[in-house]
Amino acid sequence: MFVVAKDGSGDFTGIQEAIDRIPCGYRAPTLLLVRRGEYRERVVINRDNLRIVGEDRDATVIAASACAHDKGPDGREQGTFLTATLLVTGRDVEIENLTIRNDAGDGSIAGQAVALYAAGDRGVYRNCVLDAHQDTLFCGPVMQKVEAAAAPRRSGAECVESVGDCPPTRGRQYFEDCFIRGDIDFIFGPYRCWFERCTLYMRARGGWYTAANTPQEQPYGMVFHACRLTGECPEGGAYLGRPWRRFARTVFLACEMDGSVAPEGFADWDGERWVTERCGEWRTTGARANLCTRHASERRLSDEEAAILTPAEVIGGPDGWQPQRRTPTWFLCGDSTMADYPPAEYPMTGWGQKLQALLPAGEFVQNEAVNGRSSLSFISEGRLEDVGRCLRAGDKLVIGFGHNDEKPDAARHTDPEGSYRDCLNRYIDMAEVHGAEPVLVTSIARRHFDAAGKPVPTHGAYPEAVRRLAGERGVRLIDLESATMEMLKAAGAEGSRKIYCHVPAGSPNYPEGRADNSHLQEGGAVRIAKLFVEGMAGRQWTGTTPEAETEGDLTELIGREDDVMKGR
Repeated sequence: MFVVAKDGSGDFTGIQEAIDRIPCGYRAPTLLLVRRGEYRERVVINRDNLRIVGEDRDATVIAASACAHDKGPDGREQGTFLTATLLVTGRDVEIENLTIRNDAGDGSIAGQAVALYAAGDRGVYRNCVLDAHQDTLFCGPVMQKVEAAAAPRRSGAECVESVGDCPPTRGRQYFEDCFIRGDIDFIFGPYRCWFERCTLYMRARGGWYTAANTPQEQPYGMVFHACRLTGECPEGGAYLGRPWRRFARTVFLACEMDGSVAPEGFADWDGERWVTERCGEWRTTGARANLCTRHASERRLSDEEAAILTPAEVIGGPDGWQPQRRTPTWFLCGDSTMADYPPAEYPMTGWGQKLQALLPAGEFVQNEAVNGRSSLSFISEGRLEDVGRCLRAGDKLVIGFGHNDEKPDAARHTDPEGSYRDCLNRYIDMAEVHGAEPVLVTSIARRHFDAAGKPVPTHGAYPEAVRRLAGERGVRLIDLESATMEMLKAAGAEGSRKIYCHVPAGSPNYPEGRADNSHLQEGGAVRIAKLFVEGMAGRQWTGTTPEAETEGDLTELIGREDDVMKGR
């Protein structure tokens, strides 16, 4: 997780700075947490596989005031598409709990002023505020002039010379529980879009909620499901939409419409762009539920026709995209035995660093474990609070401390029968508040043998405190201490060197060598991660020694990380 904070308490102070500098290319999405504040900047997201979470939807704001009447370098007005506060060209970008605003003002004075230009495929926006006046939200491909203006932040999004009569588009967007405010044509473009439980709010000027320009060959355009249409315009001053191009397709399913909505619903644009049966409604409720008053060409969908319009049909595509189903994320909270290590410290590897390769497709690891932290210091540094801001129902919160809770310093030390349990309870409570599953993990054993060659436990009462707490709270327990003690017993004093970070002199990163009995090397990290996954599946450790596992098995486990960079 990377943190943006205006006060300098995070990794970055600006959103664009963070996007330009964060690494990319991982299988799991890169997570960016944006703390409260108004960030006055125009932002271009040209990275793929990125998740941005605002600390507070209404208090975490990206704002700018570019408008169509602004003059470009050539002295001419720049027009609509160069005004966006946020331009998203990356693929698989998910944004939640954020306000995106263009405050250029009334369109009758400023002209068009876009808040969000959603151009990348598979974009997801949850619990966001999109706020402007004229042309608030554009969902469509990157225009060549926009691509040029965004350079050097080049995109992988489809690029067209004009978004007028463009061919069928690949782009798909999903909006859930968003508040979208504007006036003239404030949701527009050719992309396939699904709006779930969103509020569309018409400003006092009135106008059209939508202006789709769906290509003729494209079967779907904009679908609004269980949305609420309202506003502050005079009664009847808000139309459902008008066709930007002749084949616009816009459908409202089970939406609530108050008196702000015009009785006619849709409206023709001019003598060439008129409403067709590609525009329609089904089971409208509220003050404007009487479909008998609607435009004569609008389609009143039957139950059978409406049943066909699902997210899978409209935006699913050949890749089977299902944005309405949240991706389960496994958040790891722990210490250096679990943490990620950079290439400069290889072969030292945390077991959490190897977990992603062992999970099923579509489940992701967010490793927040940090070297030197105890259950107490992780909380006092605000790390648990940051994780909590990103937790969602269906996620897992993996809690593995103990090594540093044993340390005597006041910042880290906890008592196994008192403050340690209190801290662990806070993690469990945090998970349950957000509908995530807490998973308690005992510390992995240190490599410590007595004179007779028998492994000796070193963690005192801490592992047993975790076991008892798991039973009391009814929480899943993964007993890595017991499993790794058995592994040490099977491997022996000499064989266990292959598990822990014992590196001979002359190693590139450890020229003087290293003999570390607490931390793991890559092969050992893979083995411990495998133990954890087997525990989550309800399977017990098999008892095989490292020597009994073939090199092919180990190579396969490590090789499954082809898309996960070392150090992640």
